[in-house]
Amino acid sequence: MNKQLLSTLGLVLAIILFLSFNIVTNGNLKSARIDLTQDNLYTLSEGTLNIIKSLKEPLTLRFYYSDKVAQELPSVKAYAQRVQELLEEYQRAADGMINLIVLNPEPFSDNEQRAEDYGLQAVPIDGKTDQLYFGLVGSNLLDGVENISFFQPEKEDVLEYDLTKLVYKLSSADKKTIAIVSSLPVDGEGYDPLKGYAPTNDGPKPWAVMAELRQMFNVSVLPIDIKRIPSSIDVLMVIHPKELEDGILYAIDQYVLGGGKLITFVDPYAEIDIPEKDPDNPMNAMLASHSSNMPLLFNAWGFERSPTDVVADRKTAIKVDFGARTNNQPIDYVLWQSIPSEQMNAEQAITNHLKKVEMATAGRFQTIEGATTQFIPLISSSNEAMMVDKRVVQFRNDPMALLTKYQAGTLSYPIAVRVTGAVKSAFPNGLKNEAGIAEKPSGYLSESKQDIDVIAIADVDMLQDRFWVQLQDFYGKEIAYSTSNNIDFLINAIDELTDSHGLISVRSRVGFSRPFERVLDLQREAEKNYRTKERELQKILTETEQHIARMQVERSGSGEELLNDDQKQEIADLRMMKNKTQQQLREVQGKLRQDIDKLDTQLKFFNIGLVPILVAFLAVLTGWMRVRKRTKGRHQ
Repeated sequence: MNKQLLSTLGLVLAIILFLSFNIVTNGNLKSARIDLTQDNLYTLSEGTLNIIKSLKEPLTLRFYYSDKVAQELPSVKAYAQRVQELLEEYQRAADGMINLIVLNPEPFSDNEQRAEDYGLQAVPIDGKTDQLYFGLVGSNLLDGVENISFFQPEKEDVLEYDLTKLVYKLSSADKKTIAIVSSLPVDGEGYDPLKGYAPTNDGPKPWAVMAELRQMFNVSVLPIDIKRIPSSIDVLMVIHPKELEDGILYAIDQYVLGGGKLITFVDPYAEIDIPEKDPDNPMNAMLASHSSNMPLLFNAWGFERSPTDVVADRKTAIKVDFGARTNNQPIDYVLWQSIPSEQMNAEQAITNHLKKVEMATAGRFQTIEGATTQFIPLISSSNEAMMVDKRVVQFRNDPMALLTKYQAGTLSYPIAVRVTGAVKSAFPNGLKNEAGIAEKPSGYLSESKQDIDVIAIADVDMLQDRFWVQLQDFYGKEIAYSTSNNIDFLINAIDELTDSHGLISVRSRVGFSRPFERVLDLQREAEKNYRTKERELQKILTETEQHIARMQVERSGSGEELLNDDQKQEIADLRMMKNKTQQQLREVQGKLRQDIDKLDTQLKFFNIGLVPILVAFLAVLTGWMRVRKRTKGRHQ
């Protein structure tokens, strides 16, 4: 048999083997991959697997996707493949308890009508007469229906959480009951929970946190003067308990002693608490208290919130632009914190998966002598924090001065804590009646039936929309994009207190942009070295300009200047000093970026240039070795 025939036969066999390999792998290893992401975002988490394996009844997932409409949209097409592959992983992991149906809602078809009836969103595409459907509907045997109206490619980092939450809501027959007591309009004005919005435009809208809570729990808002907390409530949330009367404090005390779970948000200076302005007395709003606390209860439980301290922390400060107050440049606002995972308790399920929590003008907690409870910090400041009196924030808040005068400390301060243990009532003699006589009502508890479980956070503003969520309109529907783990912290806390751990490990797998820590360190160091000098130069420049202006306006009634030659020379010298100061100021501002730009260049070289150079070097080296080997073979 000649060599040409063998070569041809070998080539044909290679082609057949190649095609067979692709067919087999495409059919059997379609979703196989290696997940190299830091948090294994492309692998089903343990929490998801636990929820899937605990299914007691089968679920049906209907994936509606307009394949033909999306052909000219590469990003949507790629994301749709990602969604479908992940759904197929859910189906495989469920071992027959999840039935996945993929549907193409073609125009004027029954599938399109059903997609519309299920509440899926149809998105118009430029240049196309047909609309794009890209959503999911889940149902169980009890006619429970949940949906994801449209898969946003921008929310791919929370895809697993959204899918697992849908499965969890369909599988969980009983929703936990959450009650909220607050001095703030957390639920908006005239909120109608059946309609899901504030019917008038006159009052505030519900906080975004309320919509998130209602997705997972049965939520009710109790009046601020309630006298008894129903024992049927699984978790009580007290938000900004500002100057509460003894009646409700007694109700909270008895609820906790009876085994009720409590989450409370208190604050030395709640920025979200904006008092109404009185045109006849504008000072009232300025002097109004923004503080909230429950010292009577906290002391009975073995801890306290420092009444005057606000935590300032340069290490975790958020950059904020205050306009003219900061020369129209963002600076480290030391009272607003972006707290990283390193400052959260890794041993507590509530916080051990969180990446970032944002707070504003937060306070701190501390234990008191003789406490019988266990005091567990959940979130703390860095060990470089310093304390600022809340009156400075309220009356003389100067962001630039706070930064310039900042002095790093050596201690870390607890901002959110969990307190457990046996306690006695904060009302040992009962509650005073209208006549001022203390009496013990029916069912009075003098001590806890079991160890209490209380979570206290020294910041109310972390629930404010701007510190955890961005709301965007998407073809008439409001879409929420989380920017921090604030809401995850809250729902994790509720899940932990109610022993519902299924979603905790999934919820926090949010791929927020990971900053270059080395770049941020350099930036902080540069600002530390140069910001004070910049402030000094800016002050000299302002004083010089004011001095020149005062001298130039000294004129007689006829318009003749009253300046002698010496004064004119002084003005010329001042102008020269002004120009020199402006030049020094530009140099200082330039140095703020010098080290950062240098590191940026190095990073670009290593990420863009170094790898191709190494590949080219290896190619040249390999080629040289081959040539050398051939040459050596010829000589032999």
